[in-house]
Amino acid sequence: MNGLKIITHWCPSNILARDSKVKQFALIILNQPIKHLETFNRLWANATFRFCADGGSNRLYDTFKHDSHKLRLYLPDEIRGDLDSLRVDVKEYYESMNVKITRVADQDSTDFDKVIALLKEKEEELGKVFDIVALPALGGRFDQTMQSINVLYSMMHEVERRTILVSDESLTVLMDKGTHHIHCQPEYEGPTCGLIPIGAPATLTTRGLEWNLDHRKCHFGGMVSTSNSIAKDLIEVETDSPIVWTIEIKHSEGKQDDFDESYVEDDDE
Repeated sequence: MNGLKIITHWCPSNILARDSKVKQFALIILNQPIKHLETFNRLWANATFRFCADGGSNRLYDTFKHDSHKLRLYLPDEIRGDLDSLRVDVKEYYESMNVKITRVADQDSTDFDKVIALLKEKEEELGKVFDIVALPALGGRFDQTMQSINVLYSMMHEVERRTILVSDESLTVLMDKGTHHIHCQPEYEGPTCGLIPIGAPATLTTRGLEWNLDHRKCHFGGMVSTSNSIAKDLIEVETDSPIVWTIEIKHSEGKQDDFDESYVEDDDE
């Protein structure tokens, strides 16, 4: 067994596949505008749990408030947070639809953290672990963006779980030190990608990129591999320090604002 290389395999874009067999995940809606409905529809349909972190419930409500039928289709399983952002009209609506709303006053954790704690409560009941997909997780206030990245680091050693941040344009994950194979699906992602050493410098070797790195030390203030591009469907990465992998989402032209009701099951039918 000595010298055996352990390879960690990734395929983050499985969460966007309509008939995906990816490990079950919880969708956590954060407090940023929901802009690409095609992506949102797919994530909603594929998720096992759908939670709103405090002000994320405002964003979900505002996305569909002009159509009562669609608004009724998109009901979260629970809203949790310190509830300092939850609007009165939104609270009243979801209460009228029997959505559970839970206030957690702890100010040493973010609303994102509070919903992760909620998921872990569900996992303890069910005896299984779910991946986490957060949307929209990057953009808006810079401190909130960095807190989302911090969540990736805090979850890094939960080896049974993958945590994926979804923004308007990208899928983002954190890969620990070691060897990784990223299985890309051009139907859903790419070609633009990046490898970003947030937290500590990283020495990187890659294969399958347009501009590969060969034992290249990357760090802020020096070289950072942004605006790279995938050249193959299999990307190989070797790193001596945790590294953020991000790749653009491929939106269907003219469909990013479309609503496809076939993605959503109506529980009343």
